[in-house]
Amino acid sequence: MKKIVLLVCTISAAFLLIAGCSSSKKGERSAIGRVYQNTTAHYNGFYYAKLKLTEAENQMITSRKYNFDQLLPLFKVGNPDDAAGNNDMDSVIRRLTIVVKLHPDSKWTDDAYLNIGKAYYYKKNYEAALATFQYVSGKFGDKKALTEASNNKKTSTPSKSGSHGKPQSAAQKQKAAEDAEAKEAAKTQASLPSSSSGGLLKHTPVHDEDLFWMARTFTNLGQFSDAQSVLSFMKNKSLPVNLKEEYGVVQTNLFIEQKQYTNAIEPLKSAIASAKDHKDKTRYTYVLAQLYQFTKNYKLASQYFDAITRMKPSYEMEFNSRIAVAKNYVISGAGSPGAISAQLESMVRDDRYEDFYDQIYYELALVNLRQNKEDIAVKNLESSIRKSTSNINQKGLAFLKLGEMDFNEQDYLSASPDYDSAVSFLDAKFDTLDQVKSLQRTLKNLSDQYYIILEQDSLQKLAAMSEKDRNRFIDDLIAEQERQKQEQSRDSVVNSESFQNQQLNNDRSTVQNQAQGSSWYFYNTSLKATGFNEFRQKWGNRKNEDNWRRNNKSSSDITTANGQNTLPGEQQTGAGAENLQKDNAENALSAMLLNIPLTTAKMEASNNKIFDAYYILGTIYKDELHNSAKATETFEKLASRFPENENISRVYYSLYLIYSEKGNIAKAETFKQLLINNYPNSAYAAVLTDPNYLNKAKAQQNALNTYYASTYNYYVAEKYPDVIAHAQAADTLFKDNPLQSKFDLLEAFSIGKLQDTTALIAALDSFIKRYPTGAEHEIAVDLLINLGVEPEIEKPAENISDNFPKKEETKSSPYQYHPDNPQYLVIVFNTISPKTRAVMDSIDNYNSLNYSIDNYKVSSQLLDTKSQMILVKQMKSSKEAIAYYNELSDQDGVFEPVEDLSYELLLIDDKNYPIFYKLKNMDEYRKFFETNYDLDDEGN
Repeated sequence: MKKIVLLVCTISAAFLLIAGCSSSKKGERSAIGRVYQNTTAHYNGFYYAKLKLTEAENQMITSRKYNFDQLLPLFKVGNPDDAAGNNDMDSVIRRLTIVVKLHPDSKWTDDAYLNIGKAYYYKKNYEAALATFQYVSGKFGDKKALTEASNNKKTSTPSKSGSHGKPQSAAQKQKAAEDAEAKEAAKTQASLPSSSSGGLLKHTPVHDEDLFWMARTFTNLGQFSDAQSVLSFMKNKSLPVNLKEEYGVVQTNLFIEQKQYTNAIEPLKSAIASAKDHKDKTRYTYVLAQLYQFTKNYKLASQYFDAITRMKPSYEMEFNSRIAVAKNYVISGAGSPGAISAQLESMVRDDRYEDFYDQIYYELALVNLRQNKEDIAVKNLESSIRKSTSNINQKGLAFLKLGEMDFNEQDYLSASPDYDSAVSFLDAKFDTLDQVKSLQRTLKNLSDQYYIILEQDSLQKLAAMSEKDRNRFIDDLIAEQERQKQEQSRDSVVNSESFQNQQLNNDRSTVQNQAQGSSWYFYNTSLKATGFNEFRQKWGNRKNEDNWRRNNKSSSDITTANGQNTLPGEQQTGAGAENLQKDNAENALSAMLLNIPLTTAKMEASNNKIFDAYYILGTIYKDELHNSAKATETFEKLASRFPENENISRVYYSLYLIYSEKGNIAKAETFKQLLINNYPNSAYAAVLTDPNYLNKAKAQQNALNTYYASTYNYYVAEKYPDVIAHAQAADTLFKDNPLQSKFDLLEAFSIGKLQDTTALIAALDSFIKRYPTGAEHEIAVDLLINLGVEPEIEKPAENISDNFPKKEETKSSPYQYHPDNPQYLVIVFNTISPKTRAVMDSIDNYNSLNYSIDNYKVSSQLLDTKSQMILVKQMKSSKEAIAYYNELSDQDGVFEPVEDLSYELLLIDDKNYPIFYKLKNMDEYRKFFETNYDLDDEGN
């Protein structure tokens, strides 16, 4: 091709040389000059720019990946979703700009400008593209067509200039000369070889093509009326066949961008009829079928999708066409279910579709559901999950459908794990992912409450056994676990796919059996595995030994059951792995059995857990799942089982609300009277007896919040006198003010701002005496310590009777043991020292490494004028507190900064702490602590 180009350029140069030597006529020289301009413009610049542009367009076509879940692109190139061209397009624009500057009179100038516009369009610089297309239309447009209407209105013809006419003006003379030159040039052009007017140098005007590109650009810019105006003008023209196809596609695109899918159908049909390229025709037909889907004409949509399969489409388009027919049936019932099922079943037997088996099984399941064949649908969904390897989103869709089926049957426990899996696998761009996540959290919470009830009921059954029977049961349970593991190990080596299928079925049947009323927690493999997984996520794989939670072990301690060191993330095999699994299972089982309520206190705590779980469960049914029937059932079971519970009033109130909403006035009145008669001082009774109670309480709370906000704004604005005035008035304005400590702290700060450090210290000292506990107290204490001042805390008045000896047996302790209450670890120092700050930092780091999930808080507080405390809040129960106490005690590095100070560690619950802080009697509490907290038990 390059040789041909050079040859043509040489011939053109020869023409110019010969013509210049042999002719003296201006018209002939001008014609030969245009031949030279046209030839060099075309083959020096335009040719290579056009070649580069074509290569870029081909690259766009070959790199495109169709998303068959969305409307396919109408155009071969330049669709809005196509990647923007950059470097190649810049090169095209530079080359063509040189062409139009060097050869402005060439007949290829309009082509050059048109392709400059295309390059801007491919760069997605639509403003520059539009300006270029408009320039081409104005400079090189079909002026005859544009002015045809106005010319038709003229009835007179222009007078000819001649010797008998009026004298010609200078402009008329110039025009006549140009016309004569043009005629002469045309004659000369006709006398030249045919290659100058046809063949390689044949030129077709671009004005019609330019208008289509202009309409496309208007559409992309959202200027739909302008785009339609251009297309309306084109509609009235006599277009060649190839541009009729272009008109139909551009018009269809304009309607689609405006979401006028019904209007888009007819012009697309016209484009299909005019299309010559088979791939284009097939793609247009697929879009047409999609448009019928969008307009809910599923019957015609299925007919066109079915027709595509006979048009020899691409492999993916054929597959998606067949799937689309099934989808239409699922949505509308259009089509033959037998034929559709048969086709899908034949596809899962065809190796060509192996990569799409997961989608085929999924659609087959949806067809089954449309026919109410739920059992078959479940099997096909499970097959879809197993076959899904690379399309993770498809796996998520299958899990979601299983979850929806269980949810619709109100089998929430079975639905929960499916929703968990769906959230794990669904693509982040999934349309309703936020709703799925919300429901997944609700179902997870519901399942957690159900399993709490099941676990505590099972533990209480164990507690009711004799010790001998209980030990025998535990031994049998461990043996059964070992037998099940051995069976699974044998099955796993037989056939991995059948084993995977068995595991999936076992998991679902386990949950379903449990949901149907199995009353024994420890027979449920799924629940025990959940407990073990939570244990492992928090602590990792631990050896069965004492003090396994300590973090200061050497690396040599991290060994497998066969004595081999294993790095994190490595898996073990063989006997070592089996032994480790056995140890882990026994550890998990032991952890579950530790809470057997063998004492009155533990039994009370177990009942409280069941009560709270039932109440949360009922609330979820009522407020989140809107299942009043299950909510009623749950609350009534709770009221029947725990009628004496101190929180039963809120259960009665919930039942009152449910029955009132259902219109069961008699039942609602029953629970209303139970509340009023048995709990007259409760807030629920107040709500029922005083219709304005809630409004009053809400109004008071709103007023208090507004008042505090304004006081705080005064502080921020440094209007400290106003802060003091507001704070002092708050106690009078709002009785039983829960925010009074906040007001008083702001007042103390404001006093410090208005006066000096001495006044601030005095105000803070007074504050901590008034508020011996709480968050504001701790803020004040921290500030005092940072100021380097010992707060003046008054010691309790000495009891004269303390000077006389007392009989131990006659003195009753002010403390009561609450093992299931929140617990604090307290480190008491016999002095006030800045060294304690290093201990606080060390404990905080230790907690971050070992108890990040528990989110323990470390704070400092003065006990009296000579003693200081560090508090760690808060452990859930005495069991956790004892374990934490023992571990922290072994951390030598934590207490290294205060080795020269005297200190001791104590545990105390939230109800005993205020008493201890008030009495400040270390000896008395130490005795209580040593009597009730069994530190040798390691929390077990």
